[in-house]
Amino acid sequence: MKWTLLLLTLLSLPALPHENHDWRTDYEAYLSVRYEFPLAGIKNLKSQGIKKERIDISFFKEKLKEFSSTPDRRSTENLDSARLFLQEEYNKIGFSVSSQPFGNGTNFIAEKIGFKNPEKVLILSSHIDSVKCAGANDNGTGTIGLLAVAKELSKQNYPYTIRILGFDKEEIGLVGSDAYVATLKNKKDIIGNINFEMMGVNQRKDGSFHVIDCQKPSSLHLSQSIRSAISELSLPLTIVKACTDRSDHASFWRNGLPAVVISENFFGGDADPCYHSKCDVVDERLNFNYMKNILEAVLLATENLINEEKKLRQ
Repeated sequence: MKWTLLLLTLLSLPALPHENHDWRTDYEAYLSVRYEFPLAGIKNLKSQGIKKERIDISFFKEKLKEFSSTPDRRSTENLDSARLFLQEEYNKIGFSVSSQPFGNGTNFIAEKIGFKNPEKVLILSSHIDSVKCAGANDNGTGTIGLLAVAKELSKQNYPYTIRILGFDKEEIGLVGSDAYVATLKNKKDIIGNINFEMMGVNQRKDGSFHVIDCQKPSSLHLSQSIRSAISELSLPLTIVKACTDRSDHASFWRNGLPAVVISENFFGGDADPCYHSKCDVVDERLNFNYMKNILEAVLLATENLINEEKKLRQ
């Protein structure tokens, strides 16, 4: 009963202003942490190799350095540069690109249209702004991780549409994602949203990361798909459950849409020491093998969600 009341309270809150948006102040999220995927099996998993490696980690490293080369993604000029960079990269892999202006910001959009039921859409998202820093981890790793997944998804066609969103103004209260979700008309056609947050730090080297669904029934198919992908690929990852509404997935929840957010084990006590700090640059604290494993899991989960034939076999 205690946890149910806590979750209901969290999910009823509106978008938070910047001064209260800092993940470090979300004490309820720290209290909600639960290690889900069996830790007992992690030693055995470490000895196993991924059945089929598909994420191009060299591409990921190169593009992360380029994307986080500006000192701060808050100004219109720097955000325009970030969106131009993403536009060029998504055009290269064959996605159609557009933008959504709102208020004083602009969301980035890229799509790969489904060949059978294009009206059915799976949304993969990240936020592209940062807080007084280069934001290599927050949220360069999420944004470029999404690009690395999309690069692999571009190699074949799927019956459903894949929509990539780069949300602006997340750091001042989920403004971009709120603006975007408000424009959605046929919500029944949205399969869900997988939101990519910072995923670069794993100081404990235990493969722990968050898949946050706050036990919302409408979103469990998304977290289950990621969990199944970890198992299928024998990845050395440990899922750490927690509950927070302090990223763009919450804009979907408030509008009755399925969503989850993935991130490093922030609330489990393994957060980036450079979070919202000038030292958030590409350096040795970022664990590229850890990120690769997370992206492999999300890639397979995405394919299973947008491919009817695979869904029928499950």
